[in-house]
Amino acid sequence: MGRLLLALSLAALTWSQVGCASSREPPLFQLDWQVVPAPRGPSVKGHLVNRGSLPARDLRLLVEGLDDSGHVLTKTLGVLSQIVESGGSTPFDVPVPGTAASYRVSVLSYEWVLPPASTGRR
Repeated sequence: MGRLLLALSLAALTWSQVGCASSREPPLFQLDWQVVPAPRGPSVKGHLVNRGSLPARDLRLLVEGLDDSGHVLTKTLGVLSQIVESGGSTPFDVPVPGTAASYRVSVLSYEWVLPPASTGRR
């Protein structure tokens, strides 16, 4: 019985390691952006492209201001409330405090827009 448990444990461990070694999938969202100076302070402006197979909504962008060493100085949240269709894009404009040596923009969260469930009636 002990050997069986050991064999099952080793098989599970091997299987989980194989699953972790899978290739990286392309990102679901593509971000193209630039920092634009403005009278009230800089702004990060760009476009987000949805590469997923479903529309996405309630996207939250995290814009991090970095120093010369790459350490985070500021964090700013940008919210895109519109639905971005699969393969579609939308512009964004996130005002950021102060100036940083560089910025990093990422998608913090989102929700997929699922198709309505079928009731089976005709």
